[in-house]
Amino acid sequence: MKLLLSEIPPEGLKINWEETKDFRLEQVEGTLEEGLRFLKMPEGELFIKPSKKGIVCKGKLECSVLIKCARCLKEFEMPIRDEFEVLYVPLREMSLKEEVELSLDDMETGFLKEDLFDVEEFLNERIWLSIPMKPLCKEDCKGLCPCCGKDLNEGDCGCKSEYVDPRFAVLKELKIKLKKG
Repeated sequence: MKLLLSEIPPEGLKINWEETKDFRLEQVEGTLEEGLRFLKMPEGELFIKPSKKGIVCKGKLECSVLIKCARCLKEFEMPIRDEFEVLYVPLREMSLKEEVELSLDDMETGFLKEDLFDVEEFLNERIWLSIPMKPLCKEDCKGLCPCCGKDLNEGDCGCKSEYVDPRFAVLKELKIKLKKG
């Protein structure tokens, strides 16, 4: 769903995710190598209102995705809840001639390349921004043993606790030779 900025009424426009059946979420599913599988489809609302600088997008989003843990590689359900207020300004308004220091408010500013606002792209962006860079199945996930690959959440693997990175094995041998020599 794409909206022309000139067609957004001055009083604003409200969109409910669950009521909008024409969202195509292939973009979300194919953004990374594996993409995201929704266990609960996105629900929420978006209020778009014109402002002096551009448009303000305010609302909330809820969904649930199946994602892999960054430590143990098991898939788990991650609920996503996002409340947002983002100002979108036309890219042509930005002066690229001089360097500008960004303020905290600028972190919630987006840019429009044309006079169109793509609601699907916005939804896609909000979902990906809500996912941590290293998602964990639980806060104290122990991950995999670097020697044998066993999931340490299921119990100890029995490997030596002294793991030496093979890249540093040569340095260890050099240290032994220097002590002897």
